[in-house]
Amino acid sequence: MCEFVVYLEENGSKEREVVARKIIKAKKKDGKTVLMDASGNVTSVEHVSIEVVDTLMQELILRKERDG
Repeated sequence: MCEFVVYLEENGSKEREVVARKIIKAKKKDGKTVLMDASGNVTSVEHVSIEVVDTLMQELILRKERDG
C-alpha cells in the first residue's frame, strides 16, 4: 500500500512543513482537504489545494490558497 507524507507549501515559497504521515486517502469535503492515515485517524486542512501527488516519492504536496 502506498502511504504518503503530506507537505504544506506557502505560495511563493519552497519551504515545506510536514502536515501528516502515512496518509492513504485525501479528499475535498466542505471546503477542507481531509487526510486519512493507515490507522483511520483524520487530519483536516483548510484553505489549501493539492499541487502534487507523487507515488514514486510517496509525497503529497498541498499549497496554501491565496484567499485563505
